[in-house]
Amino acid sequence: MRFKYCLIALLCCASPLFAQRGRTAPKLYVSIVVDQLRTDFLYEFEELYCEGGFKRLLSGGKVYDNVYYAFDNVDRATSVATLSTGTNPYVSGIVAERWLDRNTLRVVNCVEDKNCKGVYSNEALSPASLKSITITDEIKRSTRGKAIVCSIAPDGDAAVLAGGHAADVVLWKNNMAGYWSSSSYYGLYPSWAADMNKAVQGKPRKWEPMFRTDKYNNFGDKAPSPFSYSFDGKKNMISYKTSACINDEVNEMAIAFLDNSDVGKDDIVDCLALTYYAGNYDGAPMSHRPIEVQDIYARLDRNLAWLFTELDTRYGLGNVVVSLSSTGYVMESGDEDGSYRLPSGTLYSERVQTLLNIYLSAKFGKGDYVEGVYGTQLFLDNKLIERMNLDKMSVVSQAVEFLKSLDGVEDVFTIYRLGGMLSPELQFAKNGYNPVGSGDLWLRLMPGWRLVEDELLVSRQLYRSPIMFPVIIYGAGVGHSVDEKLTPANILATEMARILRVRRPNDNCLRLIE
Repeated sequence: MRFKYCLIALLCCASPLFAQRGRTAPKLYVSIVVDQLRTDFLYEFEELYCEGGFKRLLSGGKVYDNVYYAFDNVDRATSVATLSTGTNPYVSGIVAERWLDRNTLRVVNCVEDKNCKGVYSNEALSPASLKSITITDEIKRSTRGKAIVCSIAPDGDAAVLAGGHAADVVLWKNNMAGYWSSSSYYGLYPSWAADMNKAVQGKPRKWEPMFRTDKYNNFGDKAPSPFSYSFDGKKNMISYKTSACINDEVNEMAIAFLDNSDVGKDDIVDCLALTYYAGNYDGAPMSHRPIEVQDIYARLDRNLAWLFTELDTRYGLGNVVVSLSSTGYVMESGDEDGSYRLPSGTLYSERVQTLLNIYLSAKFGKGDYVEGVYGTQLFLDNKLIERMNLDKMSVVSQAVEFLKSLDGVEDVFTIYRLGGMLSPELQFAKNGYNPVGSGDLWLRLMPGWRLVEDELLVSRQLYRSPIMFPVIIYGAGVGHSVDEKLTPANILATEMARILRVRRPNDNCLRLIE
């Protein structure tokens, strides 16, 4: 029986190599991830598109309409890591954009690396926390390092995780001063990127609607009004990254890379990974800013059309394969003023920590049993529990009992619940867990409840909700088809390995998420 499963696994991993033997691999793979792109909006705003962008992909590509992430707490980092590796946070180790470091009780970025130095940035990042191999790593390995891999994204986590462990160039936009930054992990900073920094740093940009307001759908109670936002290129980078302007700049960097590299000029497949943005401006709800997100889709459509024209002119799209996917969540404010009387409430993370410590002290003796909390993750003091000769499972069990009694808490997960055969709901919870970045207990809040982190004075409305999103593969002989079935997001790594004639990333083979 063991031999049978091993044989199936070997055939599964080898199948991309045999399936494509009669075909030539493309010269360039362009991986596009659009933060918060959603399937319903992609079709809803179709009247705003030109013929060369989204419409070109939808009419000519292999389209998966209803793709999802099979784990809880989807965010930008977990989703990009999943798309890149074809596996989930339980295996990849990327459980969130940030987590609490148990050793220092300090909140760290998921790609933070103290062994590196930032370039044009005080952020020193690397893929050291990513425990799985990416499709770009497999491209590098299959070409014995000759392939060129470049990743460009507004944010460091997306840039690093999309680039993988072996990328040549990884660039992201610094929040402090607006420079395109990198890390010493990737070696020498490209001179062309330094030139672009001189050109774009401090460059004013303005964002106004492409069309008259009556061209846009009205999602609010009142007729939409025109908007106008100005950015000076140095300040308000976080807001700037949620505007249509950031996509223009990603495109400019992509073209500069193509101009200044040998990518696509030989028979060795290279990779350009790009991340764009298609969420709400500043996270505002659609009813407050009904045309901004529509304008972002319309302008992104033109960005893609421009990029495809460049690729077609330089290489011919028959030599290029493009994938388009999404981070698969939407982040926006909820019914904060209560005007719609929706079910809602507020949970204060520090108060939860204080109350749980009081409860556990009454049960087991005085002590601070919860040593840290970040978001919905609670971290127990294992040294205290050991010093008091307590059974950790008993402490966890009592903590769960108390936390479930709190208003706004729908469920509490622990690693003790996630062994053996699991229901689909518990499997989702386990898929999103990893001991490095996850707490001993993690909460699932009731719908509409928000989390307030007192220390940081940050209010997190838990409307970071998972959404159905598209995966589209276009070019290099890929025919047109539409698949409307529910499809796990790791299909992208599986399909791209087949098309690029490389091995699937480790843990992707026979690890399709049900």
